[in-house]
Amino acid sequence: MADATPLPSLGSQGARPDGGSLWETIINGPVHSRRLGTSLGLNLLPARSKLCTFDCPYCECGFNTPQAARARWPSPDEVAHSLRRALTRLTRLPDWITFAGNGEPTLHPRFAVTVERVLVVRAELAPGSRVGVLSNGLAAARPAVRDALMRLDARMMKLDPGPPERVNGARYDAERLADVYRTLKPYTVQAMVTRGRDWDGASAASLEAWLPLVARADPDVVHLYSLARPPADPTLQNVPRERLAEMAAAIRRTLPRCVVEVF
Repeated sequence: MADATPLPSLGSQGARPDGGSLWETIINGPVHSRRLGTSLGLNLLPARSKLCTFDCPYCECGFNTPQAARARWPSPDEVAHSLRRALTRLTRLPDWITFAGNGEPTLHPRFAVTVERVLVVRAELAPGSRVGVLSNGLAAARPAVRDALMRLDARMMKLDPGPPERVNGARYDAERLADVYRTLKPYTVQAMVTRGRDWDGASAASLEAWLPLVARADPDVVHLYSLARPPADPTLQNVPRERLAEMAAAIRRTLPRCVVEVF
């Protein structure tokens, strides 16, 4: 039976006047994650800023903002110090330490050094906790970022079904992204499946267009899920678990050795 001891909450989260909420601190959680168990989050973004190379309408942080006035990127040493303090305050260590937060973590100008500092603290204070990242992968082709990602225990990379300009709020070369992902193996594709006003990531047409990309990316694991928290665009619709299960079955037929999980 899982330990039901309540987890202390570190860090703080503030609601945005235009919708969504932002972590106000480097450390957030631990939170109970559908996919990761207990996860202690690391927010590498400047304070009061939602910065990402995607602008997904499903994001719980809201839509992108400019970098806030006088806000700066936390230094690698500041991140490491915050993690050290958090781990010494927790009565139970998290299953995961996860680079996530208010946007895309690999945008940090010293991401590789930050990863190095975090791994040192993990080895000293929480050797049983794994370190992972939630990323959209657009920076993963850069050698320094790719090398840093490969040092982590898990790389959970976005590849959502549906038209990218709708589901991710950005135009990008999805085939090139899939090729980059193959250099990150073993890794997990994290796929948010939603329906908008003029698009449907769960439709037969979206699935037909998406499956070749998944096959090209050749992930070891695929996580399929839909909305669990209020999205930036309140008109988005959840996708029933039954449809997610049908999509999972299609992935298994395409990639028989891939582990596919529905959340």
